[in-house]
Amino acid sequence: MTAQTTPPQTTPPFKRGDTFALSGVYRINGVASPLSTQTIHSQLRSSVGALVANLSSAIDPDQTVNPGRFYLSLVDPAQSATFPAPANLYCDVEVHGGGTVRSTETFIVPVVPDVSQ
Repeated sequence: MTAQTTPPQTTPPFKRGDTFALSGVYRINGVASPLSTQTIHSQLRSSVGALVANLSSAIDPDQTVNPGRFYLSLVDPAQSATFPAPANLYCDVEVHGGGTVRSTETFIVPVVPDVSQ
């Protein structure tokens, strides 16, 4: 295991109760790499490592036009209403395929309360 030497990237604040959705591009050495036989796993965890939510993944069906493009969302969309707020949630993305696992660096998803509930 190696230590992360740069501060974690942070997404824009997410309002508790809203629809949670992220997209990304799988890259190897900085080059977008098509996803064909790979699977993607991702979770949101609290600052102490407690599981907050499992994320569902979908690979863009047109990997020729959008190589490496994937999407993450909540398995249960209503679950975002129970996210702790204010809080920072931690996430990374694992790509499994061909007997290897590659993980992104951990990034932070700041959660803020929704004013209109």
